[in-house]
Amino acid sequence: MSINALLSTVILVSFIVTLVLAAGSYLAYKMRDRGRVPALHGEAAGEPIFFERVYPAGQAAPQARDVEAAS
Repeated sequence: MSINALLSTVILVSFIVTLVLAAGSYLAYKMRDRGRVPALHGEAAGEPIFFERVYPAGQAAPQARDVEAAS
């Protein structure tokens, strides 16, 4: 087997494995997303969904009424 045929086979197999893993990841994402409860839009409109805000030491977090007044 020549080196060109070997490298071509490695590239083809890695491409096919990448496609299979991408499809599996997408299906797992869709299955997980299907079971998730939808978020309430009106209740937490100003709160971040994925991150928690961190304030420096000694600085108090702003109150909800201060945030609404600034908007």
